[in-house]
Amino acid sequence: MLQMVEAMPDNAILVDEGLTSSRQVTALRPHRDRYDYHGLASGGIGWGLPASVGASIANPDRPVVCFSGDGSAMYSIQSLWTAAHHKLPLNVVIANNGGYRIIKQRLLAFHGDDNYVGMDFVDPPVDFAGVAKALGCEAIKVSDPRELKATLASAFSRPGTKLIEVMVDGKV
Repeated sequence: MLQMVEAMPDNAILVDEGLTSSRQVTALRPHRDRYDYHGLASGGIGWGLPASVGASIANPDRPVVCFSGDGSAMYSIQSLWTAAHHKLPLNVVIANNGGYRIIKQRLLAFHGDDNYVGMDFVDPPVDFAGVAKALGCEAIKVSDPRELKATLASAFSRPGTKLIEVMVDGKV
């Protein structure tokens, strides 16, 4: 997470739907105005990608970063096509842990149940970089999270919508 925050320009807007991967983001980045940061305010997932498209359309002179988990992204992945169609300066970072970690955590915490039916993206695995390319976006897959800072900094130097898929540990 720190890698991503350090790579963002000062005027960037962050749409944060990282859920299990971004718990400390508000402590890592100062937000200068009320439009700098948009985070989850309710219990639903899947709003981050379309919200980042909207934030980018509403703020055409500011770069936007969407940080999302892979499960959340699955709800609204088609938003990437809209961003590519409008050639938005949007960088989407997806933490790919191979499933719905937040739902697994809640199932275990609230019900003591670790029988995770239909919560893993394993057969077949989801290739978010491949999906993004098919929807018209530039896409990069990062296997070492330490590469995220340089990858995202580079993405800001090029026009258009980019997706950076970061492979992370999928254990609950």
